[in-house]
Amino acid sequence: MQNTSSFQVYNASAGSGKTFTLVKEYIKVLLTSDDIFSFQKILAITFTNKAAGEMKERVLSSLEDFADGKENDLLNIIVDEITIDKAIIQERSKKILDAILKNYSAFSITTIDSFTHKIIKNFAFDLGLSLNFEVEMDAVSLLNEAVDVLISKIGTDKKLTNLLIDYSLDKTDDDKSWDISRDLSEFARILLNEDDVQHFRSLADKTLEDFTNLKSKLYNQQKELKDSIKKVGEECLQLIENNGLEHKSFMRGTIPKFFADLSIKSVDIDFIKRSETINKAIENNQYYSKSTTEFVASSIDQIVPDIVRLFKEAEVIYQQFSMNKLALKSIIPLAVLNNINSELENIKEDNNIRLNAEFNQLISDNIKDQPAPFIYERIGQRFQHYFIDEMQDTSVLQWQNLVPLIDNTLAQENSNLLLVGDGKQAIYRWRGGKAEQFIELGSDRVNPFHVSKEIKNLETNFRSYSEVINFNNSFFQHTANFIQNESYKKIFIEGNKQIENAKKGGLVSLTFLEKNEDKELEKVKYPQKVLEKILQLKESFSLSEICVLTRTRKDGVAVANYLSEKGIDIVSSETLLLKNSAKVTFIVDVLKVLQNPSDEETRFEMLYFLHQHLQIEKPKHVFFNEFAKADNETILESLKNLGVAFNASAFHQLPFYEKIEEIIRGFNLINSSDAYIQFFLDVVLEQQRNGTDVGEFLEFWELKKERLSIVAPESAGAVQIMTIHKSKGLEFPVVIFPCDVDIYRQIKPKSWLDQLPESYEGFDELLVDYSKSLSIVSERGLDIYNKQREELELDNFNLLYVTLTRAVEQLHVITDKKISAKGEENTNFYSGVFINYLKQQNLWSDDLSEYIFGDVQRVSEKKEESSVAEIHEKFISTPWQEHNIVLLANSSKLWNTEQWKGN
Repeated sequence: MQNTSSFQVYNASAGSGKTFTLVKEYIKVLLTSDDIFSFQKILAITFTNKAAGEMKERVLSSLEDFADGKENDLLNIIVDEITIDKAIIQERSKKILDAILKNYSAFSITTIDSFTHKIIKNFAFDLGLSLNFEVEMDAVSLLNEAVDVLISKIGTDKKLTNLLIDYSLDKTDDDKSWDISRDLSEFARILLNEDDVQHFRSLADKTLEDFTNLKSKLYNQQKELKDSIKKVGEECLQLIENNGLEHKSFMRGTIPKFFADLSIKSVDIDFIKRSETINKAIENNQYYSKSTTEFVASSIDQIVPDIVRLFKEAEVIYQQFSMNKLALKSIIPLAVLNNINSELENIKEDNNIRLNAEFNQLISDNIKDQPAPFIYERIGQRFQHYFIDEMQDTSVLQWQNLVPLIDNTLAQENSNLLLVGDGKQAIYRWRGGKAEQFIELGSDRVNPFHVSKEIKNLETNFRSYSEVINFNNSFFQHTANFIQNESYKKIFIEGNKQIENAKKGGLVSLTFLEKNEDKELEKVKYPQKVLEKILQLKESFSLSEICVLTRTRKDGVAVANYLSEKGIDIVSSETLLLKNSAKVTFIVDVLKVLQNPSDEETRFEMLYFLHQHLQIEKPKHVFFNEFAKADNETILESLKNLGVAFNASAFHQLPFYEKIEEIIRGFNLINSSDAYIQFFLDVVLEQQRNGTDVGEFLEFWELKKERLSIVAPESAGAVQIMTIHKSKGLEFPVVIFPCDVDIYRQIKPKSWLDQLPESYEGFDELLVDYSKSLSIVSERGLDIYNKQREELELDNFNLLYVTLTRAVEQLHVITDKKISAKGEENTNFYSGVFINYLKQQNLWSDDLSEYIFGDVQRVSEKKEESSVAEIHEKFISTPWQEHNIVLLANSSKLWNTEQWKGN
């Protein structure tokens, strides 16, 4: 039994059995406690509901095995570590298991979001929240709604209208669409990011006039800066001329040419690239060639100090111009964001809802400084032990909110904190999770508690076969050479020394694809190679043992569509979208046409479906010509001869859900069970409960159709396709990874630029575009640029690490063969890193396109395929008029009478 508090940090690499370790430590606490209800004092926090469910299941099943007297590896390890004999463990396990099952709600293995929500619920009154508020998980839809409300005020709010017109004009100046709705919807998502909330608060007191005034001032300042830099160019040219020098007197004429371009083009030159050349000349004192005459050289030497002074002046002016340029692009969007945030707050208040994304900030603002015992008292539980899984994915704010509670707990005896994580698997920075946080906690430098910290490394990989382990160890130690940040580099060097397990053998293959000149063939070269790999593997592995991982959902859809066309069964949430069903799309089209009879485009889509569905013998062009301009009533009347029994008048009288079933029955859409239709009806039913009518549902569908999909069970005969992020924590016998990622590419990246000049009139920071320009605006800008670049490096190498460590027995990487004419690889891409690794191993050959590590023969025993899915053959849909439900008034009086018996 523990007498002192302990704080342990486990560095757990992929496949190192971290869930096993958590379960083991959790059960050890239960077994070493004198109280069988000690589980009520343990809080185990996981990142996902699935992980929480898995851990609960493993704790309960392990206790059940112990109680039944079954021996396994976990039992033997626990016996060694806690020195309690098996008979006592068996007895205690029975009592603990019984206590848990009798009070299951106190069995606190949960996600951090659920724990956060519990605290918020208990402090709702203190926070000024309604006690029955609803939690909205889909924050994006609410943001879109707020944007729509804002745009709807154009024409009624003069200041706002002018603001949005200015924003549209700015976009057209950049040769982009003037339509701002989509752009604002994407930009507004920043309001949900934990990292950005505090920054936006510093802008909360700024009015619309503050933003527009700053824009006007910077706009005028830009004109002055353009004129100033021209004058610098002219002054330098005059200096050269006054000293009787010609442009050719300077080495390659570089310096005079630079200042000449400034005098003519002002800032409209590639200043960054060309200034690097000038700086190099200044550093090396190279202004003229060795063959220059002594007189000319002496004349140049005399004016060098002035040239350097003018060049530095030009740099300062260009820095200020670049900063203003970045600021001007962000001022109007930031001003609009304040208004969007206001509309969002109104929507939340009107509908009595709160966003899940704002709970952590609410706790930080209002509850974190409360005494820990008071928080425990409110939530009705006092925890003595904390177990936190996937610590690298826990956001900074979430951890800061937990620290006071944990600190209070660790101040008492017999308490425990266990953190498990892996900095190399931190791939959720966009959700607030930062690898740096866990890296620091896993080092000797940082300890937020008074208890001494014990750091343990889980070194054995229990997941993969030896070839996969050895390849990943070697490859990722090599990738450390491409990481600039020393602490990031260290986790890849030290964290990739995993020890093999008893599984020997396996296979890793690297395949490099040549570029196809034919654009259509280039598009499908990855899917084609994936198909080829699957067909090769089919003899040894079942399809359900194969998983294709992709970087983006778009890539996954491309692979899935190609495999489906070639007859390969697949399972993928992206390809099981409801909108991919022609019948679901037809139902939506019918709703649109009935809602808007003049919608000819949708009517044509509806007729196109019906021609095939009803197997109409008329040629398509004849059928379309006959009905394309006809009204709905004429079309429906004509279709009666083809078995369509849909009555538009009756349709309008039905409740919403019945309307959809009437379309299904009336157009004979399905005779047997159809998963797409079934799940679509579930969505319809849920919307009917929300009081949705046809018009509102069509708006809902347009917003959600890219995410609504069938929840598919594991299939016995289908290849799984998923994104890297969805594969986190999972494993597969075979992984195929077709991808080539640009390590330094981001989609519309932003950065907060602070330490702004005093001329920015009270604005301490602005959200600006992240680009090379940021590195030259100031020293602070350079620091921000380098830091974000280092984080991007880590995030993309972490993505690659997660991908390559999902495989149990075989790993197949498919990437591009990017080689320059000089035979050099581009290490900004994954493909270049792989090629560089092969060169370092002395394995690379320009003539080879595939490299094999290991044996292609399967080592593990092939299992028989089986499916846990229950297939329903029938689709049941009966009009309510035929339900034959009889309601009896005063039925108690009819009990046991002839009338009762007759019914």
